[in-house]
Amino acid sequence: MNSGIGGFDSHALPPLACQASGRRTIPPVRHARRSRLCAPRARSAAGILLAFATALACGGSDSTAPPARGGVVHVRIEGQLDVGTQSLLQRAIREARSSDAKLLVELDTPGGEVQLMWQLAGQIDEASGDGVETVAWVNDHAASAGALVAMACERIYMRSQASIGSSMPVVVLPNGSVGSIPDEALQEKEISFLRSSFRAWAESHRRPPALAEAMVDSDVGVKQVRLGGELRLVTVSEYEDLQVRGEPFELVSTVVEEGKLLALSGAQAVELGLADGLAESLSEACEKIGASPAELRKIERTRSEDTAAFLDRIKYLLLLGGIVAAYLEFKAPGFGLPGIASLACFGLFLFGRYLVGLADVPHIVAVALGVVLIAVELFALPGTIWFGLAGGVLVLAGLVLAVTGIDSGLEYALDRRYALDAAFQLVLWVAAAVAIAWGLARVLPHTPFLSRLVLDAPASTLSGEAVPEAGPPAERRRLAGALGTALTDLRPVGKVALDSAPALEYEARALGPAIDRGARVRVAEVQSARLGVELAQAPANGGARA
Repeated sequence: MNSGIGGFDSHALPPLACQASGRRTIPPVRHARRSRLCAPRARSAAGILLAFATALACGGSDSTAPPARGGVVHVRIEGQLDVGTQSLLQRAIREARSSDAKLLVELDTPGGEVQLMWQLAGQIDEASGDGVETVAWVNDHAASAGALVAMACERIYMRSQASIGSSMPVVVLPNGSVGSIPDEALQEKEISFLRSSFRAWAESHRRPPALAEAMVDSDVGVKQVRLGGELRLVTVSEYEDLQVRGEPFELVSTVVEEGKLLALSGAQAVELGLADGLAESLSEACEKIGASPAELRKIERTRSEDTAAFLDRIKYLLLLGGIVAAYLEFKAPGFGLPGIASLACFGLFLFGRYLVGLADVPHIVAVALGVVLIAVELFALPGTIWFGLAGGVLVLAGLVLAVTGIDSGLEYALDRRYALDAAFQLVLWVAAAVAIAWGLARVLPHTPFLSRLVLDAPASTLSGEAVPEAGPPAERRRLAGALGTALTDLRPVGKVALDSAPALEYEARALGPAIDRGARVRVAEVQSARLGVELAQAPANGGARA
């Protein structure tokens, strides 16, 4: 999984997954802004995001052709679980819901990340709550995380030689292999938490809870007893409690001994009540649920699911790139390459979240609207504060919801834990991006190439005429220490006019506290085609901001 369940430092360990092996002997892990053009460019930047959101809304809609009614929607989940699987399953559920069809989930998977497992199971459970009849058919393996996905369905059918179980959490090493959690106390804490979650899930879906526990923890043995004329499955600890209480019971069999993870064949799963029956083929599985194979509509994985999986792997790099590029754009005049790169990174980030199903159009619109408000604060109405503050809240809220998907519900403890962990990771990456951007903004302007490339850019005037370039060393020396007047509020960016050229407007940034319109300023430095100014004296009477 992407984060540590149970509270350990998820950034010190590789991702957790569920193990498909019954052994516990796995090795341990270890801008001068252009005064006439800034507002249109801000609007165009916002327009790009809004157009992107509209395209997602249109692209994510179903075909205009009316879907076939009834029948069975079949989706095959095979191989390692990834977010492409999540997108594929969501599409199948949407098709089944819109056409009043049954959903048949074919499973042949060794498992995947715990967090993804929980989200897949949650999707199926939500579909069942919406009236979609969900059925799992285990074709070969429903190992590890696949076991919970199967148990999320209302009915389970299996091939006789298929297997289900072995769901102990492990960590995934950088080379792709798996290992146990290094700290034994921490490992027990994680297994205990996941064991109780599996048991609660099994109880709510009418599956034997003892079997669910034994799939996760090899220390849980399971026995079958006859109690009051009824066959029951109990854990070894529950069995010992029966003995202590002296209740009359009969030991029928030992399902799994302590020290071994539980994995059941299809026949065993049916016998013990974990599965509802055997089905040796897809056609037979259809017949079991009262449908004809001719009614089967297959939902197959597409390139968009593969794209979703790729974008998910680099989602935090996209977030980091978007923030760094946005900061550099803020430091440069007008709207240029860093701004385009920032929009592209945020667009791909949100697009990936959209494909996975965690981000929806409202989240994307929230981010886009937040960007618009921040642009208004910086370029149109500097110093109002509230536009920038509201925009920042909208952007942050949109990103958090897109990453965590917490609006899908927090019914289970694992949901809450994953949402908290995802939000924590998001904050860490944002902090790292801000630190990197701050460092680049200090270093890059002083490199030989970028100092000429960026600082040579001329500012513009109200009449559109270019002012003398500020890039060459002689010009920088001429401007350094020059006095002028703030034409707008600098909070921190605005416009100033220098006494030496009162008809020209320079884009400037306040290096210290905010500067009010009309205040006298002094040029302290020239940075990225923008003047860095500081307060020279108190603003003249009547010149302060109204």
